Amino acid sequence: MNKIIGSVQAGHMDFKIGLAEDTDAALIRDLLVETATWMNAAGIEQWYPQQFTEELIQSYLREREIFLCMDGDVPAGMFTLQSSDPDYWGELNDESFHYLHRLLVRASYRGIGLSRALIYWAARYSKEQGKQGLRFDCWDQNRKLNPYYESLGMVPQGKGTIGERKYILYQMAPDVYKSV
Repeated sequence: MNKIIGSVQAGHMDFKIGLAEDTDAALIRDLLVETATWMNAAGIEQWYPQQFTEELIQSYLREREIFLCMDGDVPAGMFTLQSSDPDYWGELNDESFHYLHRLLVRASYRGIGLSRALIYWAARYSKEQGKQGLRFDCWDQNRKLNPYYESLGMVPQGKGTIGERKYILYQMAPDVYKSV
């Protein structure tokens, strides 16, 4: 990551946000596998370590913007943004929105409000890019994240299914998007 494009504060700490590059592929994969391993150990069957292959990470680098959140030289979190998400949003897909995926905060940084800071930063970035709003999805059985997202101003827009997995579609409320 060479290009720092922003910053956030959480828990009295300052973090830099930068765009990932091809050379960050192994780091990105490590972060995703680490988080998926933690999720599985906690009984959250949303991500699986084996799904994050080198090929998948390369496709993310080609098809999405990947943002790394850094505490100095230590990665604290990440997320991706894309301008289209027909796989999840189907006929509701609208390229005038940004679609956030793979939001994660490493264990040592949880509980300080970093995920909230990253979501709101992603919304501000989306506005700067001329997007109408911020959207994402979450597995419908994630009993912790779904209420949390709604507490941040995310409004359910419907539900979907891929294979046997059901998910909730979220969009940041227009008044929240406007104010962040």
